[in-house]
Amino acid sequence: MFRFLLWIAPVLVLSSPASAQLQAKTFEELFQSLGNTITDAAAKDQIQLALSRIQMAVCEGSRPCNPATPEEIAQPPISVIDGRAAMVFGIQSAFAQWCGLDSRRGFLPMIVFGKGKMKMSDRQVHLMTLIHGDFRSRQLKLYQDRGQCPATLREQLDTLLPKM
Repeated sequence: MFRFLLWIAPVLVLSSPASAQLQAKTFEELFQSLGNTITDAAAKDQIQLALSRIQMAVCEGSRPCNPATPEEIAQPPISVIDGRAAMVFGIQSAFAQWCGLDSRRGFLPMIVFGKGKMKMSDRQVHLMTLIHGDFRSRQLKLYQDRGQCPATLREQLDTLLPKM
């Protein structure tokens, strides 16, 4: 659990999409709320989807990454906790984009933390990026279907997201 808590220190969650109220959560509250919304099965599915598409990412030497090996599919190079964290960062980026802010303000902290603090390999970071992008796109569609981002949410996001 500690590794997951490290990943999501700056993360924001929407308590009720219908009310569009954003709350900064404590680690424990955030972990509990995500335990209810992002299951291990969902994170595992996202990891497998990313592994099936890893060859679309650009790896060392500006070449496509190698396709996932049978060993990686059986034992992914990132954990369920990491997959869930990428999904949470995707939510954060989707909120930013929905509210007209730079979505990189939700994405780049994931990359910096993964490479710097977690010492992830490029391949692991690419998997996280694929999960983030897929989940961000799906979440953004949900938010856009609800209309425009409320001004109060935009203000809160702008205050809480790292500045670029």
